[in-house]
Amino acid sequence: MKKENDKNSSEEIVIEYLKKNKNFFIKYPELIKGINFPLKDNGSEKIIDLDAYRYKKISQENIDLQNQMTEILLAGKSHMQSQKRILKSSLKILNSKSLAKVFSVILSDFKVLLGCEYINCFSTNNNIGINKVQKIDTRVAKSYFRDKVMTNLNQNPKGVLLFFPNKSPQIKSYILLKINFQEDMFVVAMGSKDVNKFNPDQQVDLIEYLIKIIENKIHQL
Repeated sequence: MKKENDKNSSEEIVIEYLKKNKNFFIKYPELIKGINFPLKDNGSEKIIDLDAYRYKKISQENIDLQNQMTEILLAGKSHMQSQKRILKSSLKILNSKSLAKVFSVILSDFKVLLGCEYINCFSTNNNIGINKVQKIDTRVAKSYFRDKVMTNLNQNPKGVLLFFPNKSPQIKSYILLKINFQEDMFVVAMGSKDVNKFNPDQQVDLIEYLIKIIENKIHQL
């Protein structure tokens, strides 16, 4: 019994050593010649031949690489399409002759740009006088944009009730955009029925570019 335990203990030591020293057989390739590797385990279909294992591993790595490249190409194509849509909306905004027209473009174009079902606009200015732009308390609005950020993707449940009061049951994810205007600010809230549409890990470089375009334009009006 003691010999059996000693054997198991020795095997465990070897196994642990090889796990920690994965390049062992690369350093000492001559040892492989003295080791017998069966092509298959008689009790299963699992291949344990080293050459076959290497081939299988390389094949899987190639498949993984191809999948990654496909994802990158698709993302790049999507990014280019987004850039074209952003440019088109930017030109509309730059050609707008009034603040009301700028927000008309925002309300019509942003739903398509971000692929969402709902959009609401808010202003901290009581006298803004733009159709479909609602009033929001300055302190409340600023609480959603700390550290001078232009977007909010944090998915605070309170934001659903605040920014989508009549559609809150349908909103599963949302994004908030901040547009500075003199001493005040606008908040554009866009909501989706898709829980995966907006999340904190999303890239916002293109939409923040568009926010800057809007800010520059409305300061000129």
